[in-house]
Amino acid sequence: MDYVLHPKSEIDARIRKLQSQMGDLTGALLFQSADVCYFSGTAQEGLVYIPRDSLAVVMIRKSLPRAVQETPLEVLPLKSLKSLKADLGMPPRPVIGLELDVLPSNNYFRLAKVLEGARFVDISEKIKHIRSVKSDFEISLMREAARIVDAGIGSIPEHLKEGMMEIELASHVEGIMRSMGHQGTIHFRRFNHIVPLGHLMAGPNAAVPSFVASPTGGQGVSLLNPQGPGIRKIRRNEPILADFGGVYNGYTVDETRIFAMGRLSHELEDGHRAALEIQDALARELRAGKAGRDLFNLSEALGEQLGYKDHLGGPPDNKCGFVGHGVGLELDEFPVLGPTDHLIQEKMTVAVEPKMIYPGVGVVGVEDTFLVTKDGGQRLTKLPREIWQV
Repeated sequence: MDYVLHPKSEIDARIRKLQSQMGDLTGALLFQSADVCYFSGTAQEGLVYIPRDSLAVVMIRKSLPRAVQETPLEVLPLKSLKSLKADLGMPPRPVIGLELDVLPSNNYFRLAKVLEGARFVDISEKIKHIRSVKSDFEISLMREAARIVDAGIGSIPEHLKEGMMEIELASHVEGIMRSMGHQGTIHFRRFNHIVPLGHLMAGPNAAVPSFVASPTGGQGVSLLNPQGPGIRKIRRNEPILADFGGVYNGYTVDETRIFAMGRLSHELEDGHRAALEIQDALARELRAGKAGRDLFNLSEALGEQLGYKDHLGGPPDNKCGFVGHGVGLELDEFPVLGPTDHLIQEKMTVAVEPKMIYPGVGVVGVEDTFLVTKDGGQRLTKLPREIWQV
């Protein structure tokens, strides 16, 4: 087997955390692949049932043999939802937690039919908060993910040439990361969001807005997924944004660096230095007890104080609305460093990304993934942060 299995102690600890927060729930039925993987150790198609007071069980439609190899939990075949209530030994009128933020409505209505008499409660927020605090095992995987993305982005000077297409350069970065064990996909929880392995855009293309929940969008090469690198040729003396997610064994980190062939304007260089200053300030304050809005307000205040109110996170009519986000099995985890009440805790992993957007010109700025410690944010992604002159 070419990937690392989740130890039974990890799975047991995660399940106990969820059970301790169930209150009057009979149990939780989980279907979303990242949650299934988190609480069972397998992402094979099926579900995990976590009762409040007894052992969890996995029911798998496909592939049952792989699930048996991957999870320490009891595995049962999932042939039909019709017998689910009896198969799981539920009482006549159970109270069941569901991931209502992502569960399709047709699945919900099918469950309502087969679990007649059940009452459903949204348990997704509890799950996202539990997953936001990482174990030492998870942090070790994220350190390896950081090594992968450092190597991919760090290889850009070897391949960057004037006149090459954005997507051509992106393919070199992706090839390096894939050869080191990157899974080739990035999971995003938000509905209708499919993200590429990275955003690599040059000059004005980097500042093209798109639907994706990110400071940058990019032109892309598809109407169905209009974001990321396109076929535009890279030119001298323009900022080249390289924003990639490194993934190892399912766990994600996020990193951005700026490259240039030649020199950028003083305006862009000054904007980049301001972004570094803001990130440093946020990293110092990335500690337990702070709220997401505390970090976001600090970023906004510094951006205005330094003279970048109309560029930080985007122009006034198209601002991103956050300056950082949790990362883990998914790219968009808690906490959100935006106008939220998400409380920072030790061992959270947070991508902090102050970026200056100049429509029609380009993007400068930085992004690193930090581990929250008692002394502030510890950087997991380690490439030099200054503009890389190639």
